[in-house]
Amino acid sequence: MIEVGDQKRLSFRLRVEWPVKLETSKGFVEGKTRDISAGGAHIRCTEHVDLDEPVQMTIKAPEREPLEVAAIVIWSDSKDQSNRPRIIGVKFTEISADDREYLEQMALEDFKAKLPKS
Repeated sequence: MIEVGDQKRLSFRLRVEWPVKLETSKGFVEGKTRDISAGGAHIRCTEHVDLDEPVQMTIKAPEREPLEVAAIVIWSDSKDQSNRPRIIGVKFTEISADDREYLEQMALEDFKAKLPKS
């Protein structure tokens, strides 16, 4: 586990804007990642998604087949149901080993690239 300040992370986060489609109980919601890790993502959405809502997600990473993951919404920037853009946090509940490894590798490479050169 990685501790940075008050945050405890199980994996590095990668700041990227990849298109995402979420399938919710009310239909499809479009969005973009703000950041992503092997364990979850922050997503900017076009519509309200309820807390604790299970979702099926298609994440379009560049130069790769889309990632298909199951997740649950663990936080939202607002509880009202207006249609303003939202930021939600999702925790992955099902992700293939290949997709998890891909995200871990991308985030690790990004982290290494930001280290000071010795």
